[in-house]
This record gives sequence, structure tokens and C-alpha cells, in this order.
Amino acid sequence: MGKKRDLQAIEARRIAGARMLKRKVPQAEVARELGVSRQAVSVWTRQLAEANGAVGRLKAKPLGRPKRLDAAQREALSRLLVAGALQAGFATELWTVKRVRSVIEREFGVAYSQTGCWELLRDLGFSPQKRDKRAMQHDEQAILRWKRQTWPGLKKARREGRTIVFIDESGLSQRCPLARTWARRGHTPVIQQSFSCSQMSAIAGLSWWRFYFRFFDGAVKSEQVVQFLAALKRQIARKLLVIWDGAAIHRSRIVRRWLEWQAGHVVVAALPPYAPELNPVETIWAYLKKHEIANFCAKDIGEVRDFARRRLMSMQRRPTLVRAFWKQAELAF
Repeated sequence: MGKKRDLQAIEARRIAGARMLKRKVPQAEVARELGVSRQAVSVWTRQLAEANGAVGRLKAKPLGRPKRLDAAQREALSRLLVAGALQAGFATELWTVKRVRSVIEREFGVAYSQTGCWELLRDLGFSPQKRDKRAMQHDEQAILRWKRQTWPGLKKARREGRTIVFIDESGLSQRCPLARTWARRGHTPVIQQSFSCSQMSAIAGLSWWRFYFRFFDGAVKSEQVVQFLAALKRQIARKLLVIWDGAAIHRSRIVRRWLEWQAGHVVVAALPPYAPELNPVETIWAYLKKHEIANFCAKDIGEVRDFARRRLMSMQRRPTLVRAFWKQAELAF
């Protein structure tokens, strides 16, 4: 491999030669002094004359293929990409190289190849990333208001002697999450799964220092929510502030009637719509499925229940993990 050229040194030598030429130093002496060829000095002389003696005009031009979009256009493209594909008129919030190429051609009248567009995106600081799925109704402003205004007020419930508990439900089935499997190199495995397998549900509540959980057959119904709330009330033995989403089972007549019977011992507050990232219990389910039971091959749903129960009980005994769930939701006490 050849020696890499020092472009800054080359430019400095060209400028120094131009200044010597302006002082009427002979070309041969300039070449000898700077260690360059007579032909190079001759080129500098011609360029200096074309620049009307402006030495700065002899600065080196960028090497390689010139950029097709100028600085202002590249900045405008970055803003378009950050605004999202929906804002650009596409049906989904997904940027592909094909879509970016079409936007560049539509907005700036410049055609990029597949490779050229990929390199442009890299140059602008973009990279292909795994998407974070969010509902179309996700309201970032409402979430920000809840974190800045509602949450600080809810935290004051501790002064009343209440324990704050976040609650969320999730589903588990015999078709446990898949992470990796062994296969021959170069042959991507295809995993066939049954969509008629048995399922069960889990409900969990997270306080500042620990979490609680229960399993139920099938989907969680209002009756199971009441059972879980009653168990929390017995186990914690303090006034409770329950924070959860606006799911129908949380707003049902059965749950409302039970709450009324508690005479203020258990009160509830709702999260903003479509904001699972605010509920730290979501992180419990994510950790369980991605790390604790991923690739677990169960014979039946009962084995899934037993294994998941053991893993959740193990997670309960890890205070640093509980703190991590809170940190992920960015809700400081």
C-alpha cells in the first residue's frame, strides 16, 4: 500500500510557492527550495495569474467525487429525515434508502444511486436502526406534560403515607420468545410456530423497592384485577396510589365499585394514552421475555407458568434490577 499523502503539507507547500512567485523568485529556485518539480511550479504560476495574484485561491480543492448536494441542501435533507417519513408524504413512519432517494429527487432535483444515497446518509450522521414501535396516537406533548406536571403531584402521595404502585398486564404462551437457534452457516433457519397454543396472562405491580405478580388462565378480566388489588392491599398494608393505563378492564364497573368500597384506601391515577414507556412494569415484562425465558422450550403451558414464576421470583430478589426498571421509565422519586 502506498504512503498516505499529507494534504495539509501539500497545501502549505503550494501557498509558500505562490508567495515566493509573487516576490519574483525564479521558478527553478522555488522548485529547488520546496523540493517539487519545475512542472508543478509552472502550474502554480499559471493558477496565480488566473487568480489575479490571490494566493488564497491556490488552496487545495477537496479530493474525490464532488458532493451532489451543497451544505444548505444537506442540512435541509437532514431536517426532512428527522421530521419523519409521514411528514414527507409516505404511508408509514419508515425511512428506506429508496424513499430517501425519491425525496432527494423530488425536493432537490438530484438523482442518487442506491450506494450513493447510503453513503450520503452515513455522511449526514444517520444509520440503519431497529425501530421503536409506537402507536399512531402517541402524543409526545401529553407525555411530557404528565412527566413535568402530573407525576410531581402524584409523588406527593407519599406524604399521606401512600405507597405508589404501577400496574400492568401481559400475556405469556407456550410459544415463548425466540432469540437464537443453531443452524448451518449460510442457511437462515425458519422456525414454524403454532398460533393455536395455550395462553395465560400475568399482572404485576411495581413499588419503589419491589414488585408483585400473579398469573391467570386466559386473558385478564376485571375480576382478576380486583383480586390482584385486594392481594396488594393485604400484602403492603398501607394506603395505595395505583397508577396504570386507561385499559377497559381498569375502568370497568366492577373495578370502580371495588375502589369505592375501599373508602379512599386505594386510589388510582391514569397514564397518558398510548404511553407504555412511562410504566416501569413494561420493562419487567420486556426483561422477562428477552432475557429470562427467551428460547425456553416448554412441553405445555403449565411448564411455562412454573418457569416464568421462578424467573420472576429471582428477579424480585435483585434490588439493582428493580432500580433499573424505574430508571428505564425515567421517573425519579
